[in-house]
Amino acid sequence: MREDGQSRVVGLLGVGFDTQDGQIRITQADQYSVLMGSGETHEALQKICRRIDESIKSSGRALNDYSPEEFMEMMQELY
Repeated sequence: MREDGQSRVVGLLGVGFDTQDGQIRITQADQYSVLMGSGETHEALQKICRRIDESIKSSGRALNDYSPEEFMEMMQELY
């Protein structure tokens, strides 16, 4: 929560639970992290996070400018 008492989105975390090959997959970017998952799942989570990141950048805002409600509205528009 910010000093003004408003909740804000501070980061994205994608976690895959379907890994069976013993590989540890970690992708970190400025606004998101993707952890674990099969190769296919990890890649899909990366694409989702990149798409969200691109949408945020094109809006001219930062991720932490979004309230949870605004973030969910943006997600509904994307998907």
